[in-house]
Amino acid sequence: MRLIITLLLSYFFSSTLAQTCEKTQIKDPILIDAIGEFIINCNKVNQMYKDMGVIYIGINPDSGKAEKRISLWAGLTDSFKENPPQHYAHLFGKIILIHQFNEKSAMIKNEVPPEQLEALLNEVGDRVFIKQQRRGRWVETYNADGSLKKRSFQQIISGGGSPTSITLLINKKTGEVRKLKSV
Repeated sequence: MRLIITLLLSYFFSSTLAQTCEKTQIKDPILIDAIGEFIINCNKVNQMYKDMGVIYIGINPDSGKAEKRISLWAGLTDSFKENPPQHYAHLFGKIILIHQFNEKSAMIKNEVPPEQLEALLNEVGDRVFIKQQRRGRWVETYNADGSLKKRSFQQIISGGGSPTSITLLINKKTGEVRKLKSV
């Protein structure tokens, strides 16, 4: 009997300590306008996938400065499964995944129960592609006679920066938005 009570209590405490992935609404008109403009710009850059993908928001903690720092970037894969967001929202036909950052602008790890992750995946639906586990591709080169000369695996190296990534600095007093675009 004690074993059953101990198991029930441990389950109760572990479930109450688990982090969550909750649906929310974005109500800040300045942020709504910035996200709308960001989605339009992403669609211009990548016409082929304009109906696909999710938008990520990274919220930096309040540093006491006059500006609030928020990062926006677009993603086409289901890589968010590795670190689900704390909150998500629907806006302009897109799913917005909202992550919290720490003081060093690193994403805070969020572990959610499997049923909440499954609910998020159902919300996202077919908007994203399955992330490949191995980055790179096989490349074959041929001799003039058509025989195989060489077959090698090439890694794709990202140099950082993207037209689908932006940081917003929002003045807390005036609401003025400055955009720091990625290269």
